[in-house]
Amino acid sequence: MLLLLIACNSGPMTVVTYNAGLAEGFVPGTLDRAQKTADAVAAVEADVICLQEVWQPEHAALFTAGWEHSLVPDPQQDLGEGAACTEDDLSSLKACLDEDCADACNDELVDCVFDNCLFPFLGLDTTCQSCVMANVGGDVDAVTSTCLQESTAYAYDGSFGTALVSAHPILSSEEHVFSSTTNRRSVLHAVVDGPLGDTDVYCTHLTAIFDLIPYTGVGESWEAEQAQQIGDLSAFVDGTASGPVVLLGDFNNGPDQHAAHYADLSQGFVSPYVRDSGVCTYCADNPLNSEDSEDRVIDHVLLRDVDLDSASERVLDEPVEIEVCGEAQDGAYSDHYGVRVTIGG
Repeated sequence: MLLLLIACNSGPMTVVTYNAGLAEGFVPGTLDRAQKTADAVAAVEADVICLQEVWQPEHAALFTAGWEHSLVPDPQQDLGEGAACTEDDLSSLKACLDEDCADACNDELVDCVFDNCLFPFLGLDTTCQSCVMANVGGDVDAVTSTCLQESTAYAYDGSFGTALVSAHPILSSEEHVFSSTTNRRSVLHAVVDGPLGDTDVYCTHLTAIFDLIPYTGVGESWEAEQAQQIGDLSAFVDGTASGPVVLLGDFNNGPDQHAAHYADLSQGFVSPYVRDSGVCTYCADNPLNSEDSEDRVIDHVLLRDVDLDSASERVLDEPVEIEVCGEAQDGAYSDHYGVRVTIGG
C-alpha cells in the first residue's frame, strides 16, 4: 500500500498564476472578457491555478466551474459611520465630470477622471476620496449617491478577488487577511494532496504601489503597505508550511519593479520563470495597458523545499477581440499574462 501511495504521488505537478483583470471600471472590457477569459483559463493544463482579480461572485463561479476542488474567500466589507462625502465636497468634482466626462462609459471613467479632473479629485478629503475609489465600477450617479449615504471602505463589496482551484484534493485550508486599502488583500493557504505529495500552496495578490492614486489607508504609503504585507506573508508561510512550498500570485513587484520588496519576499525561494526567461507578464504591448506602461515581471511562481527540476513558460498571452464601450477592438484576455511552472517534468 505504501509503494502504491508513493507511485500515485509521483510525477510532474503543474501550477499556474493568473491575474484575470476583471476589475470593472479599471481594466477595459471586463464584462465582455469574463466568459472568454474563463474559457481560456479552463483550457490551460494545470494541477493548481491561483487566480487574482476575479472580483465578482458571478465571475468567480465561471472560473471555478469544472474544478472539483476550489477556494474562494468570502467578501469582507467595512462601512464607516455616516456619509463619506457631502454635496459641497463633491461639487467641484461633479462639475468637472459633467463637463469633461459626461460621454465616458464605465471603462473610460477612471482614465477620464485622472486625465481631466485630477485636481478636484485630489481636493476631496481622505474619507471622501476613499469612498469614491472604493466604488470603482459604478457610474457617476451611483458613486456619488453611495458616498453621500455611507462610507464604503473596500471596492467590489469587499471581495478579495482571489480563487484557488485544484485538480487534487485540498486536505486543509486557511486564509490570512492583510491590512489593505481600497481593495481587500489576503493569502489563501491550501495543503494539496498532489503529485508531489502533501504540498503547501499559497495564493495571494499584494497591494499595488501607485504613483497618481492617493493613499488613503492607515499606513504611510502604498509602498509601506505592501512592505507590511510581505512581512506578514513571509511569517505566515514560515509558520504554516510543513512540506514543499508553492507560492503563487500577483505580487505587484519583481526583479525589475520594486526590486527590494521582491528580494525580501523571494528570499529562500526559487523562481523558475525569472530564471528561465523573465519575459514581462505586465507588458507595454498588451492592448489593455496604457501606452506609457513599462514591461514588468510581477506575476510569480516561487518554490521552496522542492528538490526537483522545473520548467516554466508564459501563458494566456494570445490576442483576442473584445468589446469596449460598445465597440469591437483588438485586445487580450487580461492586462496581465499568466505564468505556468511544471515541477518534476
